[in-house]
Amino acid sequence: MINWKYFRLIISTACLLIIIPSIPVDKNFNLNSKAQAQVKTNSVSPILQNNQKIEIQQQEKQVQSEFYNDQLDENLEQLQEKLEKLTPEDDRFEIIHTLKKIAIAYDAQGKYFKALEYYQKALKNAKKNQDSENIIAILNKIGVVYSQLGLYEQAIDYYKQVLKKNPPEKNNIFSNIGSIYRHLKKYSQALEYLRQALKNYQENQDNLGTAQTLNHIGVIYREQEKYSQALENHKQALAIQEEEGDQEGKAVTFHNIGKVYQDLNKYSESLKFLNHSLIIDRQLDNKGKEGIHLANLGKLLETKNQTELAIIFYKQSVNITESIRKNLKVLPAEEQEADVESVAETYRTLAELLLQKKRALEAHQIIDLLKVQEIFEQMGSLQIDNHKYSELPFLESEELFWKKYSQLIEAASDTKNQNQLEEKLLEIIEFFDSEEVKSIVSELKENAENQKLSSDIVFSLQLELKKHQKKNTVVLYPLVLEDRLELILVSSNYPPVHRTVSVKREEFNQAIFELRVRLINRNNSQSLPNENNNQSEKRIMLAGFKLYNWLIKPLEKELRLGKIKTIIYAPDGQLRYIPLAALYDGRKWLAERFEINNITAASLMDLEPRENFQPVILAGALTEGSYQFQVGRRRFEFEGLPFAGVEVENIEQIFPETNKLLGNEFTKEAMELNMDSHNIVHFATHSAFVNGHPEESFILFGDGDRATLGDVKYWNLKDVELVVLSACQTALGKDIGNGQEILGFGYRVQEAGAAATLATLWLVDDQATHEFMNYFYVALNKGVSKVESLREAQVNMINSEYNHPYYWAPFILIGNGF
Repeated sequence: MINWKYFRLIISTACLLIIIPSIPVDKNFNLNSKAQAQVKTNSVSPILQNNQKIEIQQQEKQVQSEFYNDQLDENLEQLQEKLEKLTPEDDRFEIIHTLKKIAIAYDAQGKYFKALEYYQKALKNAKKNQDSENIIAILNKIGVVYSQLGLYEQAIDYYKQVLKKNPPEKNNIFSNIGSIYRHLKKYSQALEYLRQALKNYQENQDNLGTAQTLNHIGVIYREQEKYSQALENHKQALAIQEEEGDQEGKAVTFHNIGKVYQDLNKYSESLKFLNHSLIIDRQLDNKGKEGIHLANLGKLLETKNQTELAIIFYKQSVNITESIRKNLKVLPAEEQEADVESVAETYRTLAELLLQKKRALEAHQIIDLLKVQEIFEQMGSLQIDNHKYSELPFLESEELFWKKYSQLIEAASDTKNQNQLEEKLLEIIEFFDSEEVKSIVSELKENAENQKLSSDIVFSLQLELKKHQKKNTVVLYPLVLEDRLELILVSSNYPPVHRTVSVKREEFNQAIFELRVRLINRNNSQSLPNENNNQSEKRIMLAGFKLYNWLIKPLEKELRLGKIKTIIYAPDGQLRYIPLAALYDGRKWLAERFEINNITAASLMDLEPRENFQPVILAGALTEGSYQFQVGRRRFEFEGLPFAGVEVENIEQIFPETNKLLGNEFTKEAMELNMDSHNIVHFATHSAFVNGHPEESFILFGDGDRATLGDVKYWNLKDVELVVLSACQTALGKDIGNGQEILGFGYRVQEAGAAATLATLWLVDDQATHEFMNYFYVALNKGVSKVESLREAQVNMINSEYNHPYYWAPFILIGNGF
């Protein structure tokens, strides 16, 4: 299985240098796919004397090798055992060494808060030992981890602490701080630190470091729209790289110059430099960067309203990204982390352009792949094989263009003489403006919408939907764009249906926020002091009706003619924070009309109906105690759930063979030991989706211990049909995100082997949860599917004293609920 975290780091490192270098990357990085990629990252290398540097590097290489060979957990356990045996009387350097290795291991797993915990312990020991070299190294490492977490102010604080120690090499720290300030758009501070780094590189006669920093300064000037200064710095960098024979550096600089000319609306010059950077990386076989160059050429063509050509370049960029994921085995880019939004944005932009051109079949495939992309960017790994995917196909006219363009690029790549290369670049530019290309574009404009094109994902999905014909099942994909909402509905017998709804993203997200606030705060005395329960419900109906008109009403004709009973739903962005069941059509809640089953991505799912499912339940409950702890910037305080015990007792009455663990017996270890012998695992306890740090999402146990998503990844759930989290909440903090922590939670449980997860989007009244679960398990005991049991429970709640949507709407099913 591919370790996607390392793929993500390598792809984002390339993005970093070429597009938005928010954190500095070493000038010597290499993305050669013929060998395992190795990234030399000055910005995270400890600033130490040679012997200490070698020791740190050996630690990291060992951890990377262990991670790559799936040995890291085993060796982490050994390191923990070793640490427990070490006493204060032992060699303090050995204690520091072990703590750092544990921290590096957690960092490699993406468990950044655990990494910080052990780096801080190592730092404390290093200070006691007055070990200045280790103090500098660890302070730098802590700064890097905070950068990875997006906690930039803390990162800057630790980098500045390193500078106060007067390390022998300051330029890397200056670059790190400058890069963070640039990411925060504090350009004057960024330039101040980068100029200090530049001065040090020049004084040390480090030409490549000088060129890299000049490039970085040039990018800042471009972002400030100071284009002449940007070009001046890039050309100075290029002169050094020419003299040094730094081909990879030249590729970066050519790209940066191309972006400046793009901003200046100098299309031919931009096209020339962007293609030149692509040619160099083709020569170097840098596949990851090649994909990024193609995306940026697509962006250039898009700005020139050459949408048909832009689609071709975006398609090929996605194909390269997907092929790397499936085939490339790499070593990590160490701690290097970057803003990888641009990778997912390529997918989203391609889907947007295809839908703009009414090419729904092609758009459906890319939207599904977008979901996959979002998962691995958030979760750091993706180990479920995307078995339904093959590369995005070209239409006949697109294939004709790509073949000719590839021939021109190949010919230029084979050229050694500079004058001949300039001629080849001119041929490429002339090709884009040729009659041949104009004819291809004309053909695509007129006929692309009607050309028949197969999609492996659609075909596979339709085959699975045919097995749900008794339920008349469809799959709904919304895509939220800046100025509109795109809807795609996939059924078993017809081509995907596409509808466009004109609504601004800001207005749409505000409607989502308002509905969520109404749902969660059923008696919000602060904002609505005189509102009773009926008034609250009416306000929710109005908010739900507004979203219904955008999301469902445009598809009502197809839903009614198809007599649809089940909607498989792949929400996009902030839609993940509200349940589709809580939308209101003017007469009924959608929960009353449809069974609703959320999914991560169809290409990762097995949606075939389960047969002869006989529940064998393991149920644990947090019944007492008080618990306080910190996750990132958020503090959590929990109390025991009095009705959780009753909830589990009721499950036992319905299914007498239930294995229950209450109070102190409900431990992480006890649950893990028993999971593989049950097919439903029920957690009547506090759990949370943590926005911004999805791997820190957690489940709380009776002894105060927690299982994070990083732990769930290693659970043995391969025989488990359903994991139930009956008291879950979404920890949003100050800002609402894009719901990827919810997407990630469902994926992690699926990755561990479970078919589906039943969770809540907000914490519900303890007694109401107990009532809901009773309805759910009674329905399940009748032999109906999980998703049908969910709907029955919701309808029963609607017809009970718990009829307010606050009580019944938060429960969502993610995965295969059939």
